[in-house]
Amino acid sequence: MREEAGCKPTIEECRKVLESLVRVDTCQPEGNEGKLADLIRQMLPEGLKCRKLVHSSQRASLVVKVEGEAEEGGLALIGHLDTVACSEQDGWAYPPHQAEVKGDILYGRGAADMKGGDAAMILTLQQIARSGKKPGRPIYFCFTADEESKGMGICSIVEEKCLDQVEEVIICEPSDEKIGICEKGALWLRTAVRGKASHASRPELGVNAVEYGIHFANRLKAAVEGNKSHPILGQDTVSVTRFDGGVMTNIIPASAQMELDIRTVPGTSHDDIIRTADDICKEIMSMHPAVHMEVEVLNNRPALETPQDSPFVRRVMETAKRTGISGEPKGLYFYTDASQMMFGRTVPFVIAGPGDDALAHCVNEHISLSSVARYTELYSRYIMEHYY
Repeated sequence: MREEAGCKPTIEECRKVLESLVRVDTCQPEGNEGKLADLIRQMLPEGLKCRKLVHSSQRASLVVKVEGEAEEGGLALIGHLDTVACSEQDGWAYPPHQAEVKGDILYGRGAADMKGGDAAMILTLQQIARSGKKPGRPIYFCFTADEESKGMGICSIVEEKCLDQVEEVIICEPSDEKIGICEKGALWLRTAVRGKASHASRPELGVNAVEYGIHFANRLKAAVEGNKSHPILGQDTVSVTRFDGGVMTNIIPASAQMELDIRTVPGTSHDDIIRTADDICKEIMSMHPAVHMEVEVLNNRPALETPQDSPFVRRVMETAKRTGISGEPKGLYFYTDASQMMFGRTVPFVIAGPGDDALAHCVNEHISLSSVARYTELYSRYIMEHYY
């Protein structure tokens, strides 16, 4: 039974499932994950315990539970259903929701990030359900909404305590044929600056909000970057990603607003960065009383890491090697649903899914169907060898 349940699905089976997923438009900001959650339920064998968490008329998440002999413990596989929008429509070689297949490659929005992982989860569910036996501990397959924005799906799953007993987690995001053991954190800040307008020929009569905004960003960048280094993820970074200020070329701007994307490595305190940002604002305002600055936190997700010598990591990597996936540890520079699931918890996790993470959010996003097959084999073998 173990060998049968652990075998690879055919490329045709992978194509059929993934094609169906990509053809449902779940682009942000609308999402429309409810329609895809219903489609996934139709793909699953009867008898599985499915719970649809409805977030709005269009948005929903799905938790599928394979009940075990015991109620405690268990494994969760997590994948999100939403995708980013299809930017640069003219740049796509094929319509982004057509799911065009050329040889082993399927093209489409979400193919890599991360409907390929969702497809592998569905194929794994189909395989283990066919075995007809109960695992020793429960196994959860979570298909979440809104991961690309505020994470309403995983937050709802956490609030509903669906995964409180889980002891191991696989995040099925694309990991480029490796096993991810860490991910960078994300701290997004919005800074508003108020100054005083004047004619640009008399800048001394005004207070230039744009210049003070730039000064703040440079100060924060110098304070944060280079302080910590991680062997896989490198260093913390600070990037100004949005900036709005000024009315006309010949007017000293009285207001400005910027947003900063700060990515952190494990061990960096987001609270310390927020305090540093506030202190820089206070220092600037104390030196220039006509300036007013405020900092707002838009997103706060911690960096995460599972030790490479964790028994769970070792087991997953050993299984990966037997399925043709590298046992080399990898770090992910973007955040996943794990960042909102792990607050206050020490559950070991890996990020392991089909596709190349470098293709996420790109024009002509695509995935190898063979990669979907390999990760299906990884998931099903791991489950059959450690849960049955």
